[in-house]
Amino acid sequence: MFKQTLFFIVVSFIFCISFLPLLSILTSAFSDGFSLDIFYSSSLFESFKRSMLFSLLVASSTTLTGVILGMILAKTKLSYSKLFTTILIIPILIPPYIIALGWYELFGRNEFLFGFFGTFLVHFSIYLPIPLLLTILFLKQVNPKYENAARLFTNWRGVLRYITLPLISPSIVLSFLFVFILSFSEYSVANFFRYKLFSLESFVQFSAFYDFKSALLLSLPLVFTAVILLLFEQYILQKNKFKFDSSYKIEYIKINKYQTYLFLAMLIFVSVIALTPLLSLFAKACDLEAFEIALHKSYEPLLRTLFYSFLGSFLLVVFGFFAAFIIEKNIFKIGNIFDTSLIALFAMPSTIIGISLIFFFNTPYTNFIYMTPLIILFGYITKYLALTSKITGIKLSQIPNSVIEAAQISGASWSQTILYITLPLLKKTLLITWLIAFIFTLRENTITMLVYPPGYETLPIYIVTQMANGKAEVIAGLSIIMIAAALLPLAVLGMVTKEKS
Repeated sequence: MFKQTLFFIVVSFIFCISFLPLLSILTSAFSDGFSLDIFYSSSLFESFKRSMLFSLLVASSTTLTGVILGMILAKTKLSYSKLFTTILIIPILIPPYIIALGWYELFGRNEFLFGFFGTFLVHFSIYLPIPLLLTILFLKQVNPKYENAARLFTNWRGVLRYITLPLISPSIVLSFLFVFILSFSEYSVANFFRYKLFSLESFVQFSAFYDFKSALLLSLPLVFTAVILLLFEQYILQKNKFKFDSSYKIEYIKINKYQTYLFLAMLIFVSVIALTPLLSLFAKACDLEAFEIALHKSYEPLLRTLFYSFLGSFLLVVFGFFAAFIIEKNIFKIGNIFDTSLIALFAMPSTIIGISLIFFFNTPYTNFIYMTPLIILFGYITKYLALTSKITGIKLSQIPNSVIEAAQISGASWSQTILYITLPLLKKTLLITWLIAFIFTLRENTITMLVYPPGYETLPIYIVTQMANGKAEVIAGLSIIMIAAALLPLAVLGMVTKEKS
């Protein structure tokens, strides 16, 4: 009885703070009928086509490059490979507009930077870690016996082509789809470099004209595209039946005579893609007086940012655990529906999530939520619950049923089984999940910008507002502080994974 009641409360809470606001705004927008005339604009169609081609290019280039880099860094004994991997991860931890600001500080208002090239360069650098990390992760699941058997008949080139790459093909598909979805819905970089992409349309309709109906309509192509791709992603995983059952020792490829050339090539690539924009910000922030001003101005927004991310990540881990349990154990027979619904929320543009929260909670009866940081936490849960539930669900599915059944036969109740069996086995996974959630909530900007109450601004929002008319050296200093805050969870994650290994 306790188990059923607890899961009913969890599902009801998630429905009320996530699905109900979206349903309410959909009902309100379409209750009096709606016109699709807005989509007949030729400029809008060109913007959508441009966004599709742009995202395809970003997804293709990052996936191809990420797989190659993942192979080099994971399957060779390249010097400083772990350091290179760590540096390449940094851009995804930082709000995208800060990377854009770094390139701007380096080149200024240059024609080649503003427009397609600058937008593509930033998208490429911030989404490259996704295929890189997925490739490394999936390579650790490849049984080296298959590769060793193939080496009896062919060289490493043949082994990679016919054995390794087919075995990690799910990571390649996942990388492409995931990067495409994120690039397709990202608007801040395009806005910074004045490159007209479709993702900007919905945000402009609401922020400039407060026209939530048009904003909602313009977000529908983004939602439909993302949901279809994510459902296809699920189908690929189920079809391949890929399970993270164990981690094997990776079989290394000898690169003795290519070691120096690969090292130099990797050093140049990492320096240009990941370090150059950050170093330009550091150079701009060298003014000690300006940096002191930045420290003073960032103190309260930074504390709020860290507190919201800390608390939001904790809630995401808690609800992610219960959501994973509901999905894996098919509680109430809604496992697949619940999983698909959370994926749809993750695919939803952040602009629409923010608008729906404003529309639903901006009432006299719910003012205690709308005028407090609770509204920000609700946005985090709505957007990122699918992420934490997926990560937790992978580990949860690996716990043998025999262990749980043995505890139940011994007389343990469901709550005791969770407390003394399941949670200890998930301890390190939950910690890593918390750190990942912390990274995503720390860099979140769109939802927070739309819903934060007066006086509760976070550091990313403060930086954006200062970009309009603030001093360049102070803005660079604020960006450096934000980068330092973003690198903190990466350091903790590194220590956790090192201890785990």
